[in-house]
Amino acid sequence: MIAEGLSYEDQLQNYQLAYQLLKRKLRTSYVSQLIKSISLPEIRDIHRAIHQGESPSSGLLPAIEAIPQVRESMLYISLFASLYRSASPVDIRAEMDVSAIIFAWDFFCETFPNHVRERRPYGKVRPANFSEAWVIAQALKIGSASLQYCKSCHGDHIVIYNSKFPPTCQVCVIDQLRKRGNVPDSK
Repeated sequence: MIAEGLSYEDQLQNYQLAYQLLKRKLRTSYVSQLIKSISLPEIRDIHRAIHQGESPSSGLLPAIEAIPQVRESMLYISLFASLYRSASPVDIRAEMDVSAIIFAWDFFCETFPNHVRERRPYGKVRPANFSEAWVIAQALKIGSASLQYCKSCHGDHIVIYNSKFPPTCQVCVIDQLRKRGNVPDSK
């Protein structure tokens, strides 16, 4: 976390980081937890300035267990988590890499340009917003989710502990269901 009592240059870097996070509409409470040298009211003011007077989101913070609503969403969450891990030079199970989260999110949005839906109802493509991406990164750090290698399809898949989906590779599960005719082919 970023401490107080900083030099002018460090303070400017904190404002730049806050700008980058708020531009992507990260929940202000997460920004406040990360950057202690900027007050929460000031963070909210920055959000309003960036987004033409729009107030920051309020309400409950997203929980990792609630993000995947359908099996297909696990595929996209796995993709985001893989991008994040690949972009980070640090062990994401030990610390969050803010730059890597931003890079992975931006790349994810470029890959799926029409998916981002900041308000409910969210679709199958998750994370649906930057706050959900942040929650995925947090879950990987604290151990409530893990990125695992599948020996069958040779890809990464996310396991979200305490979710409604079993801790198996959802790519393989969807493939098995499709072969049995239980899932429509997505061509």
